[in-house]
Amino acid sequence: MAQTPYRDLKSQDILAAHISGLQHDINKMQAVLEMQTAQETGHVLTPVADQDDPTIRYRIYEGTIRNWLDNPAPVIYRNGVQVDPSEYEISPAHGVVVFHDQQNLNDTIAADFTYITNVSAWRQSVEGSIGGIPSLQQTVDQHSLLLANNPAGVEPFYPISGTYLSHFRRDYNPINADGTANVNSHVPAFRILVYGNTIDAFPFPLTTKTRFNKAAVKLNSASTNVSLRIGIYRDNGSLRPSELLFQSPVITIPAAGGWGMVDIDLELESGFYWIARHDGATAYYDGLNQVSAIPIVKFDAQTFLQDLAERPNPHTFYGGYRATNIPFGDMPSTFPASGALFQRSSYCSPWLVVA
Repeated sequence: MAQTPYRDLKSQDILAAHISGLQHDINKMQAVLEMQTAQETGHVLTPVADQDDPTIRYRIYEGTIRNWLDNPAPVIYRNGVQVDPSEYEISPAHGVVVFHDQQNLNDTIAADFTYITNVSAWRQSVEGSIGGIPSLQQTVDQHSLLLANNPAGVEPFYPISGTYLSHFRRDYNPINADGTANVNSHVPAFRILVYGNTIDAFPFPLTTKTRFNKAAVKLNSASTNVSLRIGIYRDNGSLRPSELLFQSPVITIPAAGGWGMVDIDLELESGFYWIARHDGATAYYDGLNQVSAIPIVKFDAQTFLQDLAERPNPHTFYGGYRATNIPFGDMPSTFPASGALFQRSSYCSPWLVVA
């Protein structure tokens, strides 16, 4: 680390250059720390009145707050009336005003000024980042819940622009050892029947801040045009959707089927969310096969520990939460309490597209 080569001074006069060097160092440190400023109004200054010569008393006035800025220029008041700057000299850095003429001992001298505080923007930024560690740890803990007793968990994933994101597993290797495509990496599903007025919510982890510009879903067919919304719910910390953070405009798809898309402007911080689809009519959709979807694992310890009972696999794999009989319109501000874990061989998957 480079340091200014100051040396201990011997018995000698202190030169202006010595002081200037210190001041330059202070300014550099202030710049590095990004010191913040504040405004002060009506700050009463204290007169210097202890000189041996009484004729020079009540000319120098000092503030208890120092380190004023010279832009904007400080404003000086005498008994509440602004003083003409020609009557004094001012040293903003030292918080001192020196009048050319002696002031009356009963005068009250005050000042308005902007000054450097003891708050560092750089330090606040660091402390803010440190403050984010608990929420990051919560995200890690939530991911750990998904990974518990479950080799089909979620690995870190950094999507590029144009990527479609949903509740698909991200631990697949899309390339075989010989370089060919792994056809089992992501398995689609078709003609998935979903009744109208149903909300399905699926796990939606993000390992990095991501902005999305489209919401999408794939309709296979229906007897009428289909309207739906796609939303994002916050996790309640226990692997259940809770507060609605975002809902898309209504997406309408012709009965013949095809992709339905709508433009959105959504940015999500890294964390664990739930992507939800709210249907306005009974229809057949396309989506993900169960083997390609993020599984939610529930461990049935009571069954597992029963005396003399058969020991079936106590891990039950669910795909998401489903709430039925929810009238189509605005999505509920809180995920319905009636929503329960559900398991299917395939799922109608909503998607968000990375901007």
